Amino acid sequence: MDDADRHARLEDWFRAYGDRVLAYLLHRTDSDTAQDVLQEVFVIAFRKANVVPEPAIGWLLATARRVLANTHRGARRREQLTVRLTEHSEHSEPSGQAGHTAEDDSSVAVAEALARVSPADREVLTLSAWYELTTDEAAAALGCSRSAYSVRLHRARRRLAERLATAGFPTPSRLTEAVNE
Repeated sequence: MDDADRHARLEDWFRAYGDRVLAYLLHRTDSDTAQDVLQEVFVIAFRKANVVPEPAIGWLLATARRVLANTHRGARRREQLTVRLTEHSEHSEPSGQAGHTAEDDSSVAVAEALARVSPADREVLTLSAWYELTTDEAAAALGCSRSAYSVRLHRARRRLAERLATAGFPTPSRLTEAVNE
């Protein structure tokens, strides 16, 4: 594959998947770091264009995950975000807020439960729920088989549901259905 073909393929991937890869990174780190990692992911994709499988989204997300994992800043900032999220949910007083709804309580409960599950469980859950990846795409992003991803997702959903139940919140029906599959 010559450079012109690589360049064309890279442009296609960036148009198709650039926003999704950036969104993935922005949920894990600050904007500046996300932009830096995004650029590095596409530089790597350019160099390895002849071995990137189609659809490329799984490979791109897997590469983004590895590049981000190699930066100490990303890990430190993700931990700080988790601490801030937990502190925010513990210090909020929802009963005195105007316009407060049960949905607000559920959102806080889910955010708090998500902050308290392991980083590996959080990763599996967010790939499925936030990024709407298919099983094949998520498995590729995590570098595991389709079956392994499905098992990890099932277990992560179960642990999240247990955290919610422990906190006294009924498990949302969609999550209950997913856990019971």
